Amino acid sequence: MKVRLARRYAQAFFRLAVDQKILWEAEQELTLVEQALATTEVRIFFANPGVTTAAKKEATVHVFGSYISEFVLNFLCHLIDKRRTDMLPEIIKAYRVLVKKTSNIVEVEIVTAIPLADEDREQLTARLAAVTGTEIELNPRVDHRILGGLIIQIGDKRIDSSVVAKLANMKKHILQQIVNRSEVINSL
Repeated sequence: MKVRLARRYAQAFFRLAVDQKILWEAEQELTLVEQALATTEVRIFFANPGVTTAAKKEATVHVFGSYISEFVLNFLCHLIDKRRTDMLPEIIKAYRVLVKKTSNIVEVEIVTAIPLADEDREQLTARLAAVTGTEIELNPRVDHRILGGLIIQIGDKRIDSSVVAKLANMKKHILQQIVNRSEVINSL
């Protein structure tokens, strides 16, 4: 439910940004806000029910007023009024997806066991761009637990060709064969 509501806020903000023709500017300003929210002190401040809405809005204007547009500032104040600042990271993420989709850019997360070489990254980006017909923004991540291979995440679609996944499939197949054979033996 929280993700769905965050998407609704992001869509509303996106439509307003389209009307004002400031998609990327708003995204950059939201990135500044996101960086500030990454600090523990700021998160604690906004999560504290003892701090009044007025104090939170005043602090927001004081901290961000000279760095972000009135448009983004008003949106932040609206979220404070609705007590939705805890959803801001999800809203920003959903907004980014909308902006990139409009610009024909797709974020792709690649998980590998070792860092990708620059040449491999370029080849993978080119192949994915050819398959999807979009510009690719590759976000590589290293996770030694997958042992080898890679995992590709494009939106809601996940392609897992990691060694761990292949081993799990082999285990499942072998166990299924054992179960099938035991059923045959028991029926005799």
